[in-house]
Amino acid sequence: MVLQYLLFLSVCVGLSHQWCRSTAAITTCGNEILKKNTPLIIPDYKHLLEFEKGYLEEIPTGVFTLLPELTTLVISNNNVRKLHEGSFDGLSQLQKLSLYDNKLNELKYGAFRGLGTVKSLDLGLNHISTIESNAFADFSNLEELRLGFNNLQTVPTEVNKMKSLRTLKLNNNKFTSIAANSFSNLNNLIFLDVSDNQIREIANNAFSGLNSLKELNLKSNYLSSLNVQNILSGLRSLAVVRLSINDFSCSTLNSIVNTFETGGVSVAKGFSTNANKVKGMTCKKS
Repeated sequence: MVLQYLLFLSVCVGLSHQWCRSTAAITTCGNEILKKNTPLIIPDYKHLLEFEKGYLEEIPTGVFTLLPELTTLVISNNNVRKLHEGSFDGLSQLQKLSLYDNKLNELKYGAFRGLGTVKSLDLGLNHISTIESNAFADFSNLEELRLGFNNLQTVPTEVNKMKSLRTLKLNNNKFTSIAANSFSNLNNLIFLDVSDNQIREIANNAFSGLNSLKELNLKSNYLSSLNVQNILSGLRSLAVVRLSINDFSCSTLNSIVNTFETGGVSVAKGFSTNANKVKGMTCKKS
């Protein structure tokens, strides 16, 4: 029996090119090479699998096919540059996937196939500038999407197809504007973060369809004006808006704050010590 177990372990190492260890709740693997169509085999793996911080550069097809009970997969703080078609095949019960802090620059159709059970996807702190058509098509139950700290120039059209989303983080990208109907299909969205971009213009009806939105973060952009009445007409559930660190004149900001608060929306207070400020938010002297 001992000999059989040792033989099994040696086969596992040969197949996976990984060392892995499990605690009561987590399985942690090292960062050697994952080989195409060579399944990672881990005896007695846990529902949460993470890869140590290191030099993992790609997720080839077929490496997770023997881990069907996995519910959380964390491949953060690595150098993943490429996802292949079927990179996550076999993860039929996965609910959370984190690829935070890698080197991804594009998301291709098929890379996320079969991930219909996933509810949380973290792609923050990559170099993503391109998202192929239908790249997110399999995420029929996704509730949280994090795309902050990337190189996106506009709100990705693929995001607007994800009707189950409740939280969407697009902060720290390179948006200069938000077009009309950018989020028109996201009727379940509660939290939207487009802070720390370069937004100068928000089109009328940009937030149309966000009937459930409670918090809108527009902090740290280059806004000098805002059609508040148009925003309020589309955001019937809005409770909080964040506006600090923009380019408003004091008179404009004062008017914006008053209009929001008259409409029942709280404007988050800033913490500026500048002499020119409205509700703690720095503004230009009128």
